[in-house]
Amino acid sequence: MLMRSFFIMTLPLVLAACTDADSASSSGEKAVRDGASLYQQYCVVCHSSGAGGAPIVAKKNRLHWSHEVEEEGFDAIVREAINGVNAMPPRGGCVDCSDEEIRATVIHMLQLSGAK
Repeated sequence: MLMRSFFIMTLPLVLAACTDADSASSSGEKAVRDGASLYQQYCVVCHSSGAGGAPIVAKKNRLHWSHEVEEEGFDAIVREAINGVNAMPPRGGCVDCSDEEIRATVIHMLQLSGAK
């Protein structure tokens, strides 16, 4: 149990260390990353396995994700992704992700799950 808690607490730090320092454009503006690449970098570890109680992103869980959108609303899901929920840290551990990037990542996850 202690090892699992340690893993859940340190995972965001490990994932944050994997960011690409060259992602900014030459004009000094931060390049916007797409939801698919952010999902692969920050979210897939937990959302493909259910680690830490994360809902699994997959077509077989379409009803779960569709229900979440219906019951809570898309904006509420995005707020949870931004603020963190349960074992998930704010922004899924992507400390430099913008709200728009988080929103794009949530859309990508819903699309992968076939949510309606």
